[in-house]
Amino acid sequence: MRKNINKIVAIAIGISVMSGSIMPVFAADTTQNTSNTTNVQTQVNGKPVLTLDDAIKLAISISDTLKLDEMKITYQDKTNDISGKQDDFSNVGGDKKDYDNNSGDISLNKLKQQENFDEDLLIHKVTSKYNDIVTSQIKIDEAAKTLEIKNSDLENAKFKASLGMSIDVDLKSAELDIQNLQNIQKSSENALKDEEYSFNVLTGKDVSQYSLEQDVKFEPLKIDGSIDEYLDNTIDSYLEYTEQLVNLNKDYYGKNYEEDNKITVDNMNAAETTASAVSLPILKADENTGYITLIDYEDYENKLTAYNKDRNNYTSILSSRLTYLKTKLSNYQDETTLNENKKKFKDNLKSYYTNLLASEDKINYYKKNIEINNEKLSNLKVKYDLGMITDSAYNTQAVSSEDLDLQLRSELINYNNLKEDIQKPWIAFSNNI
Repeated sequence: MRKNINKIVAIAIGISVMSGSIMPVFAADTTQNTSNTTNVQTQVNGKPVLTLDDAIKLAISISDTLKLDEMKITYQDKTNDISGKQDDFSNVGGDKKDYDNNSGDISLNKLKQQENFDEDLLIHKVTSKYNDIVTSQIKIDEAAKTLEIKNSDLENAKFKASLGMSIDVDLKSAELDIQNLQNIQKSSENALKDEEYSFNVLTGKDVSQYSLEQDVKFEPLKIDGSIDEYLDNTIDSYLEYTEQLVNLNKDYYGKNYEEDNKITVDNMNAAETTASAVSLPILKADENTGYITLIDYEDYENKLTAYNKDRNNYTSILSSRLTYLKTKLSNYQDETTLNENKKKFKDNLKSYYTNLLASEDKINYYKKNIEINNEKLSNLKVKYDLGMITDSAYNTQAVSSEDLDLQLRSELINYNNLKEDIQKPWIAFSNNI
């Protein structure tokens, strides 16, 4: 019996010594200010802090896409000016002049809107990459703590084995767990390098030289009125200038266009009849003299001119009507696409809103779960201080608590992404128009 007691005492001493290198951590310490973005620190761990706002400003300042957008706006403005001068010089007026002016203005406004869309999309990319890097760093730190605990557990298992209190398969299992954690950590570190490279491309900054803010904003989406009305207004804002162009073309190429431009079916048939009734004139020499007289030549020239005029008029009407029909079909297609996009976008946004509500419920659940878990961890700390549990047992629970914080962080990011998709559908549907 005494030998067994000595073994137990030795095991307890061994566990205490070998586990002493792990520093106890409260989950409560890692979840403070989850939704508070105030951060006045300029350095963390000896590195300057690169805030998300600063990263966004850097990305905007070097964005080739935004520079191209600005160039497009400048050139469209110049094009509109020249087009106006061209119409004035050619005495273009009425509906055609109004159409040219309105079309140019809408195109310019659409380009300005696209510049805003592209900036929002860039901000979204930088924010996502920034959050991904912070999340990866947290996961790597958490994995390192778990590895330290597992290594400590392995040493304890080896100690037990030396005393004949564990079997070889337990050691193999512990070693395999550690190998798996090492693989996961290596994979996470490689993923972090890729994220840092992408961040460098976006901002021009080597983020490994900086500390990042860990807080994530959380402001629930508040909607005045019905969700249907809100989504309709959001989509209308998104498609504002696309719809204006569709309506402009629809009005301009309406029922009066054929008559005003004399390309109706009746005009076409009449031109065909006239062109078919006139044959190509033939210039003949005088039978008596063998020469072509001036009168005959002038008569021939007049008939040839009339012949070409009739034929050119017919081919011109055919060409203009063909262009008109193609334009009308294109306008129908554009209008149909616009209406279908409105339906599709609203359907998708309603799904996003449903997911947003579910995400908000998860956030509230995670917060309450963290509060309860912190209370449990606080009680466990008392037992740890009294020597009732080992370092390993306490630290395992502490790391598990940090994982709850990580789950909350991930859900906050998911919520913010869904909210942004609803408020700014051009981010979610950037490839549709």
